[in-house]
Amino acid sequence: MKVEPWQVPILVMAGIILAELATRVVPRRWTAHLAKQQVRTVALGGLAVLVIVVGVLALGPDLADQIASVAASVAGLVALWLTYRSYQLQTTATTDAAPPGGPARDAAGPAAPAGTGQPPGR
Repeated sequence: MKVEPWQVPILVMAGIILAELATRVVPRRWTAHLAKQQVRTVALGGLAVLVIVVGVLALGPDLADQIASVAASVAGLVALWLTYRSYQLQTTATTDAAPPGGPARDAAGPAAPAGTGQPPGR
């Protein structure tokens, strides 16, 4: 069975309707121990798998492979950029967080009294 591209939205909507009916038909005592967030997470994961499977079937394995390669390249570039930005923020934070005192300041001499208008060490 080959799924045509125009059938994908219909199949997704049918899956959502069936999932909704199943959650309303199942007695509440069976799902009382499950948290709503867990049910939503599982439903979202199932929907994502369904969309991927139907998409691969509709596009064909060759085109789906090409699209996945392009998506992986874009994700790699984004990861590289985020790593570079993280490195920049880390190096900026370490130089800004350096204490004002240290051997260079101590060797320059005592600091000028407050309010004299002279820089420290002069």
